[in-house]
Amino acid sequence: MLSCDVSDDTNFPRSAALAKRTNRPLLLAFIGTDWSISSLKLDREVFDQAEFADDSKYNFVLCKLHFYQTQERFPEIIRQNEELATQYKVREFPTVVVLNPDGRDIGRLGYVPGGVKAFAAAVNAIVAKSRQQEQH
Repeated sequence: MLSCDVSDDTNFPRSAALAKRTNRPLLLAFIGTDWSISSLKLDREVFDQAEFADDSKYNFVLCKLHFYQTQERFPEIIRQNEELATQYKVREFPTVVVLNPDGRDIGRLGYVPGGVKAFAAAVNAIVAKSRQQEQH
């Protein structure tokens, strides 16, 4: 089953490999759900919705990169997330970096009000713009 892994996939190398293998955009979601209201809303209103995991509608690979202040995490996950935040120059939370299947940064967005449909439309607009630019 190739769905957006709403079970909370936090493994960047595995997510990147899946995006490349299935030729789908990768969403790197930098979120702090225990201290950022907008992160919590994005997680609950979009990522945690079963509709978002429906590949027939939304063909993305999701990798959640948590920046908790209160929950314990494995040191290797903390290191991975901090390195990715530095690499992609994340300055605010939430930030969703949209990568093409080859791993190129093609755009970013934050919390988008309106639930799954509005968020997916914003991501699809980034993907479509990138594809247009690649054709020129």
